[in-house]
Amino acid sequence: MDVAKASIRARLDLPLDAVISPVWSPDDKQIAFSGSRGGISDLYIVNSDGKNLRQLTNDKYGDLQPSWSPDGRRIAFASDRSPETDLSILKIAKWRINVLDLQSGAIEALPGQGGLNLNPQWSPNGRELAFISDRTGIPNVFLYDFANQQHYQITNVLGGISAITEYSPAITWARTADRMAFTYYERGDYTVWAFDNPRGLKRTAFRPTGVNLASGLLQAAPLPAAAAARPRLDSLTLRPRSGEPTSTYRGAAGTRQSSVLPVAEAVQDLPPTVAALNADPLFGLPDSSRFKERPYRMSFHPDYIADPSVGYSGGYGGTFAGGTAFVFSDLLGNHQLALAGNVYGRLSDASVFVGYANLSRRLQYTTGISQDPIYVPLQGGAIPAGNVTRFQTDYLRYVVRNVFLTGQYPFNRFTRVETGMQLNSISQGLINVFQDCSSAGFCTDVQFNDSTKLPTITYVTPSAAFVSDNTLFGNTGPVMGRRMRFQVSQNLGRLVFSDFLVDYRRYDPIIFNTLTIATRFLSSIATGRDEGFFPKYIGRPDFVRGYDRANFSFADCTAVLGTTTACSNEQLAGSRVAVVNAELRFPIIRRFDVGSSFGLPPVDGLLFWDAGLAWSKGQTPHIGNAPVGNDPDADRYPLTSYGAGIRVNLFNLAILRWDYAHPLVGGRKPNVTFSIGASY
Repeated sequence: MDVAKASIRARLDLPLDAVISPVWSPDDKQIAFSGSRGGISDLYIVNSDGKNLRQLTNDKYGDLQPSWSPDGRRIAFASDRSPETDLSILKIAKWRINVLDLQSGAIEALPGQGGLNLNPQWSPNGRELAFISDRTGIPNVFLYDFANQQHYQITNVLGGISAITEYSPAITWARTADRMAFTYYERGDYTVWAFDNPRGLKRTAFRPTGVNLASGLLQAAPLPAAAAARPRLDSLTLRPRSGEPTSTYRGAAGTRQSSVLPVAEAVQDLPPTVAALNADPLFGLPDSSRFKERPYRMSFHPDYIADPSVGYSGGYGGTFAGGTAFVFSDLLGNHQLALAGNVYGRLSDASVFVGYANLSRRLQYTTGISQDPIYVPLQGGAIPAGNVTRFQTDYLRYVVRNVFLTGQYPFNRFTRVETGMQLNSISQGLINVFQDCSSAGFCTDVQFNDSTKLPTITYVTPSAAFVSDNTLFGNTGPVMGRRMRFQVSQNLGRLVFSDFLVDYRRYDPIIFNTLTIATRFLSSIATGRDEGFFPKYIGRPDFVRGYDRANFSFADCTAVLGTTTACSNEQLAGSRVAVVNAELRFPIIRRFDVGSSFGLPPVDGLLFWDAGLAWSKGQTPHIGNAPVGNDPDADRYPLTSYGAGIRVNLFNLAILRWDYAHPLVGGRKPNVTFSIGASY
């Protein structure tokens, strides 16, 4: 960072969870810092250009606040490493100041350290080391002289030298100006003080003795930090300078010399220290006796309102489209209400969702209603008619309406069981979509004919599932953990079939949050009388990539889906499917700053391999490559592809997906797919 211009000159992206307390080397070529990985902090060094990262310490102890010596050969730091530390029983000693020799790697603790010692700072000549210590009961600046191996107390502020937290750095020593600055808490706020020539404040070496008011300098007793606000003082003796007269005072408690201060006068006006305020569990809390109690009444308030979207398509058959969504909840978040809708020209083509969730108890439930239109291509082709050719496709239009009730019971934060019931009603109709084109290449607008109605289908679906998910998400998808879902459902009524789902995913980090291998196995199998009523499709961008580009167009298919045709979707659909995916995920851009206060979102990349197989009752699934002349009506073989992709997190609003896929079956050319959604 350029301090004079208040601008960032470079950003170092390091393979660590956190980086704190960076400090420049004397030659400004390297940076030492405390880095955290897996919750453990160690010392590291990296070149100023972000290269040649080296780990200086590698143990279970905490290492913070490094400070580089002026000669560049040593680094002082604060650590809880001590003979008194026993990590097997979680016994942690007070933090002490240590010095690391960069050439030998040896670590030595300064002798004679009492209390909590933090924030080491080298003197400009490297012969002394300043740090904060509360060995007197109040955090003050101490100085260690390497020549005589003595400690000196150079400040004596009653409020204590500290920052926002107990372990925050609070002092700094200018490398060339020989000037020290520190933060001081007084009157409920922090202020910054500075003074010149800190080494000039050395008097006598520090000795852990009693309270002594000598020569106008208060040397506090070595008391615990929690008792620093009101030390136990039986008497405070002010030793008079040689030759000064003394007096005797008489009071209700008897007589005392003028050099002996009464305890009340000594402590009644002292401000509380930060240590005492931190030890007070009630400090900063409101007075609960002034609270007014009222019975809780549930009322819904908006949590989220989606931006409304409106669109219009001109020409023949032009129509309006739009939609929005609302989410409401009560104050505690125990009750949630969601409303969403999208309209595509007419209400019969609208998608509607209304749901209510009760999360107030461990056994949680959700209920609601929904409506969704679904279009499935049946057949299509080209029909010559004189000077024009009619390209047409017949679609089967479903409008699925359901009422649902689901419940879930969590065993812990990651595992739960689910059960539910749905009442489904499906309206059916045939739609003919056609377009006439002349031999010269001129075409009419796309036209629709949906006059054919089919009977409505009604059925109920009970279901049960076991779910486990402990994944840790990155910018565009999971980067660590595993998730699984095993589900069984049974359809009863006009439609009778069972559906079984197995979905297992793993995310194994090679380098945490940098390089991850993501794998998935998914199988959904329907069995029963009507298992083929809802064919499953594996050509989606999140299943098998490379086989769904420009499908469902007018001239792609010549007969019913699932028969021997020239349709490229023939082997993508069936009542039973199995999918295997593998991805190698890695970051491309962690952050791209456009200005000082604005940056573009991160970009992740991936290499993938997909394989999928779809078949129906009466067809035999096989593993391997299909032989020449294979009949897909009788035998089904896997479809495979490989390629690369890019994922962009659009400010947490959506995940933009770009995939370049190379299909390995059917002679299809490599193609590109754009989609929206998180990675599996």
